Amino acid sequence: MGKRYKSVSEMVRQLSDDKEFRDNFDRQISDKTLSKTLFAMRCSMGITQSEMASKLNCTQSRVSKLENSRVDAIKVSDLIAYAEALGLNLSISFHKEMTSVESVKFHAFQIKKHLDYLADLAYRDDDIFKGVKDFYNEYIVNILRLFKQSVDKLPKKNVQKGPVLEVCAPTDIPDDEVLLHK
Repeated sequence: MGKRYKSVSEMVRQLSDDKEFRDNFDRQISDKTLSKTLFAMRCSMGITQSEMASKLNCTQSRVSKLENSRVDAIKVSDLIAYAEALGLNLSISFHKEMTSVESVKFHAFQIKKHLDYLADLAYRDDDIFKGVKDFYNEYIVNILRLFKQSVDKLPKKNVQKGPVLEVCAPTDIPDDEVLLHK
C-alpha cells in the first residue's frame, strides 16, 4: 500500500521537487479556502445551490461562482448575504496573532462575559434561573474535567517530588459520565 498523506498539499510538497510549483499550489488552495467553507456550510445544512440562489435572490450559477471564487474576489456584502441566507451571523475580527497562552486567556474572558450574560438573564424568570443554574453545574464539571485531561497530558517529569501540577478538579467522576453542553 502507498504512503498516506494528511492532505493533498502535503503530498505535493513531498512528491514535487519544483519549489515554485509547490508554493503556487499551496497559494491556490489557500485562496479557495473561504469559498470552500461556504460550500461546506451550505451542504451541511442540506441546501442545494438552487435553493441557496432562491434565498439570495440570484441565479444558481452566481452561487456556484461564489463557492468557487478566490478569496480576493469575494465581497463582504456577499458573505453577509450568504450567512443570513443560512440563518447565521457573520463575525469578522481584526486581531494580532496570539500565542496559545494569550488565546486561552482571551477565550476564558469571553466565557466569563457569556456566563455573566446568563446570570443577568436569570433575574427575569424562575425557569430561566433554573436553566442557568443547571447549566452552570454542568459547565463547571465539564470544564474541570477538560482541564484535568489536559493536565494529564503533561509529561511526567521527576524533577521534583510530587505531582507535576496539583489540580483541584473532581477525580471521582468517570470520564464517560460527562456530557458536554452543545
